Amino acid sequence: QHYLDTTSLPPNPNGTRYQTTGRAYPDVAGFAAFYPFFYHGSFQPFGDGTSAATPQFAGIITLIQIQRYQKGLGPLGPLINILYKLKNGVGFDVTLGQTYAVSRSACVGDILPGFKAAEGWDPAT
Repeated sequence: QHYLDTTSLPPNPNGTRYQTTGRAYPDVAGFAAFYPFFYHGSFQPFGDGTSAATPQFAGIITLIQIQRYQKGLGPLGPLINILYKLKNGVGFDVTLGQTYAVSRSACVGDILPGFKAAEGWDPAT
């Protein structure tokens, strides 16, 4: 709620681009610009956004889980609780920049303003 109350939000015609109620997301972010990846067995030199960051983060957590199982330890459990407890040792707060979106109605894709990064939780990072 703090973010909604203190930050100018991008345009949201008829409430169709995003919601301001319910659960907010993301809880994590990752490097997601010009990110190389494999898609259906083919190397793709550049991926961007959530499509790159989400599998990257999931892969890191999977490797941690494998290490735990190999040592006879149980699963991590509710991961977000662990990350918030380790706040100062897991990463850093991105406070500058913003996201962008591509219009669904545009054939080529109009670049639309997205969410601004802010101190603490924000939808950009």
